[in-house]
Amino acid sequence: MKKTVICQGCWEQIHVPIPIRGPFSYLFKPFGIKKSQMHPNLCTICESMFTKVKKHKQIPIPVTILFADLRGYTDLSQQIETPEINHLLHFFYDQCSSAMWEREGIINKFIGDAVLAIFNFPLVRKDHVLNAVNAAIELQRNCHNIKKEIGLGEERNLGVGIGIHTGECFMGEVGTSYKDFTAIGPVVNLASRMQSAAHAGEILITEEVYNSVKDKFANTESRTVNLKGINHPVEAYVINY
Repeated sequence: MKKTVICQGCWEQIHVPIPIRGPFSYLFKPFGIKKSQMHPNLCTICESMFTKVKKHKQIPIPVTILFADLRGYTDLSQQIETPEINHLLHFFYDQCSSAMWEREGIINKFIGDAVLAIFNFPLVRKDHVLNAVNAAIELQRNCHNIKKEIGLGEERNLGVGIGIHTGECFMGEVGTSYKDFTAIGPVVNLASRMQSAAHAGEILITEEVYNSVKDKFANTESRTVNLKGINHPVEAYVINY
């Protein structure tokens, strides 16, 4: 991934060149403006000053939501030592970040042993659905030998389950006393439920995602899943990689 001198989010959203690398970036650090943890080519304006930038607390935006989760983590955390658990999480977080950032997605949240990634804001990309699927494939490939990476035997049950959905979300700030930048709405909920239904080593996508990428993945297999909180069966597709 090529690292930029200015924040790509501010440039795309408000056409203002905010330095995040190089000598001029030091002039902004006293004001709390520095590289964002969500993406190396974004700044903290993108994650903490949404209302000031967009003039609204939340706005509707078409996005693709990806949830990834470590299957078997809870049981494993009760069986191995803390340093090994820390190494496992660091490895997983690093692989998630690398895969999402390479395809212009942002890491919106790390939630214990899970990650929420968002594609198409603030970095707007025409192929955000395909980018999310390709990021998921890279993450699964990079985590294929995750047990060997942290020195676990093959008898351990450990892997990554991924769910992806796309549609219109409300992006922006949530809360008043404590403000949080994130995506909210049914698209986020369904992506989370898809992730819960995915098996270790599996990428489960919704029909909306499949319709956007089916020409790239001819061998995709479908299955009907019943998801918690969704009162009707959902047609899902498994990406073969």
